Amino acid sequence: MTKARKALSRRTFVAASALAAGAGFMPKTVFAQKKVTVKYTLGWLPEGANIWSYAAKQFWTKAGIDVVIEKGTGSAAATQAIAQGKYEFGIPAAPNSIQQAVKGLPLLSLGCFNYDTTMGVAVRPESSIKVPADLKGKKVGSTLTSGEYPFLPAFLKNVGLAMTDIQSISLDNKVREVALIENQCDAITCFVASALPKIIAAGINPRVFLYSKFGLPFYAHSLTTTPEYFAKEKSVCEAMTMGLAEGVKFALLNPAETIEILFKEVPELRLASTAKEQLEIGMGVWAANYVSKEAMDKGVGYADPAVYAKMTDLIFENAGAAGDKKPDPAALYTNEFVGKLKLSEAEWSKAKAASSKYALG
Repeated sequence: MTKARKALSRRTFVAASALAAGAGFMPKTVFAQKKVTVKYTLGWLPEGANIWSYAAKQFWTKAGIDVVIEKGTGSAAATQAIAQGKYEFGIPAAPNSIQQAVKGLPLLSLGCFNYDTTMGVAVRPESSIKVPADLKGKKVGSTLTSGEYPFLPAFLKNVGLAMTDIQSISLDNKVREVALIENQCDAITCFVASALPKIIAAGINPRVFLYSKFGLPFYAHSLTTTPEYFAKEKSVCEAMTMGLAEGVKFALLNPAETIEILFKEVPELRLASTAKEQLEIGMGVWAANYVSKEAMDKGVGYADPAVYAKMTDLIFENAGAAGDKKPDPAALYTNEFVGKLKLSEAEWSKAKAASSKYALG
């Protein structure tokens, strides 16, 4: 069950992100007199899950880069736009980049800034489904075009079940959460962080089983460019990566200040009466995910090669199509610019304590 019950009102929720206090690594100025201007696409609308992108602008400015941030319409669209050269950079989810790379699009991750997509299964809190094995014989609703659905068989296999052990129900994405709320099914598969707002608004604090807790690691937001741009503008790529890392650290340690930065950048968000609470909760969910072994041991933005290899295998095996080719996982990301910025033990403890009540799974 989520730990956010006390913190969640009946009409709020969202997802999370980052930036940090204190002295840290400062990216060198790319150009001393004339700024470089680049376009950067979000994977989705401005929200708690990507708020650190706005917090990073102060560090990008110091490095001599003027970053134009534009809202997104989904990670798949973002990866395609980056590959086509419409944006120099973006922050889509890593699985979408890998899936597009499987189809031949040229994409390269420069750092990981959200360690869990929150793909998984949600059930009502009073449900008899206490562990994933209890899904046997139950009605499980899914939107068949949603990104988590292709990995449901692998999740079930890892918990000792098969698709034939459940009653799989196809649901339109507009009614998926409603089906759980109204007890039309026993469970739903979803991106938990995205489904929670509607479920919480109905007064339900669901129990969730994240794929990542059962052998299916999927990184989320990753700073992404193309190999061609990386080769031509390596100094810009380094400054963008380190500026975003500084943004993550700032947001982890200064969530209230980070929210104010977003309000200044996107003032229309302030018009919603619950905006601040939604952002606080969203940042909490993100921060709880970011207090991870990779970032704590290796530094902000570090991507585990073993996880990239496993993600590539899983995506190719479960979401590949005829004619697709499995790429070399090592060609999909680089850790060249990450690992330089680290939080102290005390800083990680502060971030963990502040976000623990929002932890999922």
